[in-house]
Amino acid sequence: MQTRNTMAGVSLLAGIAICSLASLADVTAARAQDNNAAVLPQVNVVAPRPHAAAHAQDAAQQAGGGAVVYSSQLPPHQLVNVGVFRNVPAEAAKPIGQAVTSTDCRMSARPGHPYFVEFRARTAASYGHAFVFYGKLTPEGQFAWVEVAGLHPAGDSTVYMIGHVLPVASETNASWGDLDEQFMTARYCVTLTEQEFTRMVGYIKQRQATTPLWNAMTLNCTGFTGDVARFIGLKAPLNHIQMPEEYINEMHRLNSTPAQYGAYQAEMRRVNSIPVPPLPAQQRVTIAGPASSARLATPTSRPQAAARLPAAAQTVATAPLPPQSPW
Repeated sequence: MQTRNTMAGVSLLAGIAICSLASLADVTAARAQDNNAAVLPQVNVVAPRPHAAAHAQDAAQQAGGGAVVYSSQLPPHQLVNVGVFRNVPAEAAKPIGQAVTSTDCRMSARPGHPYFVEFRARTAASYGHAFVFYGKLTPEGQFAWVEVAGLHPAGDSTVYMIGHVLPVASETNASWGDLDEQFMTARYCVTLTEQEFTRMVGYIKQRQATTPLWNAMTLNCTGFTGDVARFIGLKAPLNHIQMPEEYINEMHRLNSTPAQYGAYQAEMRRVNSIPVPPLPAQQRVTIAGPASSARLATPTSRPQAAARLPAAAQTVATAPLPPQSPW
């Protein structure tokens, strides 16, 4: 009887923890909406007609890699290149207001370490998302090319909420908001040798191929990024059930000297002071493929914007949240 009561107590506590986390997501989203509703725009991207999307896909297949289209013209899982990013789903390349600056690893650049991995956190409609950038740097420490990996639910908000109780299907590539600097809340960059990078990429690809499920309590985004960090010999927070921003900042602190961490905090304050630009109506991308190095074509006509920012400048602290996306 005592054992049964103990097990019931444990189950009750677990249920409370899960419900509390779900409630926290709802409260966080509500507060974000309350804080931003008066100052943030809503950008409505007109969806293409079905035959237009099919035509764009057919044209892209005929043209091969490097064909230039709008991300909204493509199926969500079509791989595209946008800016320095390679092989991201078209869904992740929705209109980007402030593309990643490509200068995030300057403070970490080291001779003989031309590659990098950067652990990031960003805002979302709930408590945020953690993920990794990895790729190659220029000699100046800027991003030459980048790929993205992160664990998140495969589906809509309903699937996400179910994932707080039961495991749900996952995706491990880029999601909307990952490529937009205005959503970023924390980062930690580490440079790597070619051998270290090759080994890490093998591990990331293996995890992507063998992580079919997502659960807020056990198999979540912070745990995924922490596993990558530990694999390359870094320290990662033991508690993966915390806000992604706090998790990445703690990872940064654990692997840095006080002076390095102080410099990072100063840099984040500078980034947070940068005004957020308006979101464009659409995002031009190139189809991922052999000609992935092709440069984006200059638009012949500027798409009509669906909405404009109010006159008052905004910063990362009041950045728009990816609408209808809780991760």
